[in-house]
Amino acid sequence: MCRQQGFTPRIASLSDDMVVQALVAAGKGVTTLPGLALQAHPRPDIHATELTAFTRRLYAVTYGDPPDPPATVALIQAIRSSTAAVPARSPDR
Repeated sequence: MCRQQGFTPRIASLSDDMVVQALVAAGKGVTTLPGLALQAHPRPDIHATELTAFTRRLYAVTYGDPPDPPATVALIQAIRSSTAAVPARSPDR
């Protein structure tokens, strides 16, 4: 994402979503976060801008030989169903 915009960020630290949001609120940095993180822990003292030109990829990784346990199969199917219902965004939206 940064390379497409013509710069390389200087990554000073890695942390969890709530800590990163607190650092942004304190004026100590910027971040990219998934929308779910912002919904789970909303902060009124930060401003979020949706980056619509970038596609999020979701991977499900399992271990062991098939067949997967029923709960794993159900989770992967639920993810497939929910992502199929979301319309693809074009870069101009």
